[in-house]
Amino acid sequence: MDKNADCIILELKVDASPEEAIEQIRCRKYAQRFQPKLGEKQIYTGCILAVGISYDRKEKVHRCRVEEVRR
Repeated sequence: MDKNADCIILELKVDASPEEAIEQIRCRKYAQRFQPKLGEKQIYTGCILAVGISYDRKEKVHRCRVEEVRR
């Protein structure tokens, strides 16, 4: 595994917004998995991106949003 490569955390939602998907990524601290534990040095140095994808069943439309969680 390349510790310098960018990481993508993906959350999919149906009948919700991509912003809600990204909010879930942030609230549940999914990116914390890539942080060092107390006393350890940083192992993963890449950028962490949160990607929220939503699908509206009524409109039959996909929407996507990408935000940087950590640089």
